[in-house]
Amino acid sequence: MKLSRISALLTAGALTFSLLSCTDNNEPRQSRVRDSEREFAIGHSAVTEYDTDIPTGCPDIDEAEGSVLQLINDINGVNEESVSEDISYLLSLYNNMYEVYAYKELQFYANYSDDDTEEEYNELYRRLYVTGDMIRYAFVCGYNSDYQELFRPLVTEDDLDLYGDLGEYYDLKLARMESEESFDDMTEDLGEYYDIIADDSLSDDEKDLECAEILINILKDYDTENLYSQYDRDYTGEDILALGAPIRDELIPVMDDLIDTYVDNYVWDDTDSSYGIAPFETIREYAPLLSEDIGRSAEIICDKKLYRICSNDDAFEGAFTEELPATGDAVVFIGSVSEDEMLSTAIHEFGHFHASVHDDTPAYLARNNLDIAEVQSQGLELIFTRFYDDIYGKSGDSERIMQAIDLLDAVISGYLVGEFEYRAVKDIDSMTPEKLVELFNETVSYYEGALKLNMVSHLFESPGYYISYSTSALAAFDLFGDVANAPDKALERYEKISAISCNSGEYKFREALSACGFRDVLSRDYITDLAQELKEFNSKYSK
Repeated sequence: MKLSRISALLTAGALTFSLLSCTDNNEPRQSRVRDSEREFAIGHSAVTEYDTDIPTGCPDIDEAEGSVLQLINDINGVNEESVSEDISYLLSLYNNMYEVYAYKELQFYANYSDDDTEEEYNELYRRLYVTGDMIRYAFVCGYNSDYQELFRPLVTEDDLDLYGDLGEYYDLKLARMESEESFDDMTEDLGEYYDIIADDSLSDDEKDLECAEILINILKDYDTENLYSQYDRDYTGEDILALGAPIRDELIPVMDDLIDTYVDNYVWDDTDSSYGIAPFETIREYAPLLSEDIGRSAEIICDKKLYRICSNDDAFEGAFTEELPATGDAVVFIGSVSEDEMLSTAIHEFGHFHASVHDDTPAYLARNNLDIAEVQSQGLELIFTRFYDDIYGKSGDSERIMQAIDLLDAVISGYLVGEFEYRAVKDIDSMTPEKLVELFNETVSYYEGALKLNMVSHLFESPGYYISYSTSALAAFDLFGDVANAPDKALERYEKISAISCNSGEYKFREALSACGFRDVLSRDYITDLAQELKEFNSKYSK
């Protein structure tokens, strides 16, 4: 990557890497120590912040255990109506607990250095985590009873593997104890990781080695199958490795050319940044021009104020969309984003929000298909480029180029990090910290040292997650040509994919793409076609 040409733009906040994009919007985030000195200095926009009222009534683990035990006792009876009522109650209980957790999460991410808020957040996360495992155990018990048909939609193969053959002496108390131990082990590893990256006495190389030891310990719980299957995917790590040559040989050279073109087209004297002041009102203005359905979602998010934009120095620097399953809503968090990036960030998260309007999957049953979810957000970013001349004025062209760069960076960086992770898991039994760091640096060498192992928190928080940035961006790019040449066709396909639930498990990634008229994006031919399409796009703006 031509860091010498873009270093000034990084400082100005005009260019970011995909590793700063939204986090897993279906997986509880972990607490961490903020390291503000190492984060990009991107300034703060003067936008409204909203206080978050935390709902009350979240049961503690003992109370939740009592509700789960009621189901187990009723399973041993003969009253099907009581069992059905217990199931409905537990799904509702988990929805309520998740929503309380989500509101506390918003409060914590808005005040990222507040120890008391962090402690409260961690406690709610612990309750949610352990309660989920206790419910899972009870549902497997139900599946193995005379009421199997009631529980068939509620359990997965992984659930049956975990609890299906534990013997007569295994009970709810043991399930709870193991879950609490698992939570403690997970948070201990992550706590050590955050302590390391916040230690200013360590160099990046020293941090990498210490973090590598932690990552090896985390990845030992995975193999090449469950690393990806946990995200309900219909592709394998070997499918991904097969994409390495075309991504490196065909897409990376296009990325370099696009960066050159962006620098040449950047409007250095553009002082009109009003589009970043009230991003969701801007979305409300243009969304009805796309469709009535998208316009309705824009009205909902604005009228209900289902977003939190925090510009205070203490806010987490990043963005995510969180489900509010008890009320059937969702909420967007954007923290400390520059005005240059504010609107594109809001559009991305609004894509998640719009998809959530169609999705009523209970929080407990969410299958968490990240690949579909990110197409729903990245695709909307491309759809919105039709309004760039109107929104950005003389910067419209450079913003379009930046949109292509940002999405292409997601493909490349997501692939390289994902390839590293999969190769590490394949060789985890013989891996040492030194070998792991060497493998990472060799795999992501395109970024010339700007991307270090210790910087990618996703590897430690959510193993197997990161490849979704690449696969979903490849799918979003399938809209790219139609956005410019057949915008109504692009919108039609986008609306189809946005209406598919990323939580219900009805569709896997490739199935969803096929059902919505997308190509098979995990192929060499597709990548070759994409590279040519991007070359033609670049030629329109080359000077």
